[in-house]
Amino acid sequence: MPIAPCFDPTTGASGGSQGGGGSTGADLSALGFEAVDLTDGWTLYDPNSLVNSVSHSGGINTVTMNALGAGSNDYAFTVGGNLKMPRWYKNLSALDASGGEVRLNTGDTYSLHTITQFVEPVDRFGTEIVMASSPDPTGVTQTACDLCGGILKYPASGNPQGGAFGVNNSALGTASASLHQALVVTSFAAGRMNTPTYINVDSSGGFLSSGQRATNQNYANTSTDLSVVVGLGTAGSTTITAGEDAKIKVFFRVIKFSTP
Repeated sequence: MPIAPCFDPTTGASGGSQGGGGSTGADLSALGFEAVDLTDGWTLYDPNSLVNSVSHSGGINTVTMNALGAGSNDYAFTVGGNLKMPRWYKNLSALDASGGEVRLNTGDTYSLHTITQFVEPVDRFGTEIVMASSPDPTGVTQTACDLCGGILKYPASGNPQGGAFGVNNSALGTASASLHQALVVTSFAAGRMNTPTYINVDSSGGFLSSGQRATNQNYANTSTDLSVVVGLGTAGSTTITAGEDAKIKVFFRVIKFSTP
């Protein structure tokens, strides 16, 4: 996983390299993103068996769906209170001072960077794709799952929106045919989710829109292990015809900090 050890690589001291004349912290310029392959190392939670199949090629996860004949807000991340949609998850980990991976928990200080990229499906339905951290990835309510990160949303026909998501709502940029990626940064500390902020860009990296979702909520405690989650929901109470699909192309990285 592309995660930054924010410590001095020569002494093990926290705060990055301790060069003479004052430290500027760890050099994160070469820190990459993990491209998500849902067929490799991710666990699927699908309480209502909506996922028919998943394949991965060229960095794109193609999810082919079973039918959802009766739409419900319970399948949408941004409305309702229950969560019945499929989610993939795995441990959210960072590097310790020895270079080993350690799982993060709700009391850690870290930042999560996510990228959700729009890829046109073959036969699409109204879709929400969430890339976020969670203390309970299989939680059945929004407040149990406590998702916080990025979101991509689009209707069955029309332009996509990208933005930030926190717990039970989102902040989305204006729908645009030029939307390529939604870039989101969220910080966490002291058992609290801060406000995720987003910048949407086109395929040349040009600015489209920006904003934030004022989450600012506490976790239930400061000791629960965290997961990283890719969620696939519906845009509102839309239905799904068997064989319709979603293309999921998402990236993430996490940086754990030691405070001075």
